Amino acid sequence: MTQPTVAELEQAWKDRCAKGNLSPAIIGIGKIRIMGKSGDTAIQFPRIASLEALGTLQPDEQYAVQAAQRIVEQAREQQRTVFAVTPGQTPERLTDFRPDAESLMVVARVAGG
Repeated sequence: MTQPTVAELEQAWKDRCAKGNLSPAIIGIGKIRIMGKSGDTAIQFPRIASLEALGTLQPDEQYAVQAAQRIVEQAREQQRTVFAVTPGQTPERLTDFRPDAESLMVVARVAGG
């Protein structure tokens, strides 16, 4: 059996989001907003209580969690700030990916001083 391609995993995840057919370990759909020069990009990911639940997810769901985790890691490498944002609460600055976060925001790196 061949492994699905990245494009197939991405499409399967988009289809799953549209249908709402999520694995039991998923507590909701989170969004990562990546702020940039041309506006912001929003990427959906499955919210799970912890990364320990990753093995219980379908391959496309695992891919989406890992893609979100990579975005946060890349932001940290680029010295960009990542916040967990919950409506009505003060944003929390993160150093690591939080798989249970409702919304994550990657802000542009501030230059100068």
